[in-house]
Amino acid sequence: MNEKLIEGYQDYYIATSDGDIYSTKWKKPKKLKPQKASQSAKGYYQVRLFSKQYKKGKLQYIHRLIYETFIGDIPEGHEIDHIDGDTTNNEISNLQIIKPRDNKLKYYKGKDIHWRDHRDEFIKKYEELGTMEKVANHYGIHLNAVHRVIKDTLHKWNYKTQKFQTVRFSDIDDEYTREDRRGSKFHLKRKLKNNELV
Repeated sequence: MNEKLIEGYQDYYIATSDGDIYSTKWKKPKKLKPQKASQSAKGYYQVRLFSKQYKKGKLQYIHRLIYETFIGDIPEGHEIDHIDGDTTNNEISNLQIIKPRDNKLKYYKGKDIHWRDHRDEFIKKYEELGTMEKVANHYGIHLNAVHRVIKDTLHKWNYKTQKFQTVRFSDIDDEYTREDRRGSKFHLKRKLKNNELV
């Protein structure tokens, strides 16, 4: 196991190649207890670090601290991926650089239900049943999941604005991604398409 001081915190903290963070404020280094990030859908873990600049502490992702301490800066347009898919395993050997899209695809492929792999099926069922709520009930999943799969969107945390935002998941371009299916114009168009009286 290798140890290195974490830069920017007055030598108060040590990162280990095993994926742990220790505080050196005591005579004997004390291992910090990770806490699950509430804003992370993937289940990343954080620790709170203190310094003169961050007197109330600043939450930092453990995997980022480990990577940046032992490897260096994360290249622009890339993210850190846990190779084995276990976000509690922050050993340096388990961390790799990957593009955001590949990271998202890997995350969803690892789910027990590959919702995004069944987008065409969701759309067919939506056309059959008429509402996304009925599709959600049919599959026994949350309405938001159905909406995001059909609309091909992703709900993610924006660290700059400190708010959740909806972004495009891929580059699919069809009537389901171009139109707001909850809007009145779409429903009017749908009724006319189905020869229904408006």
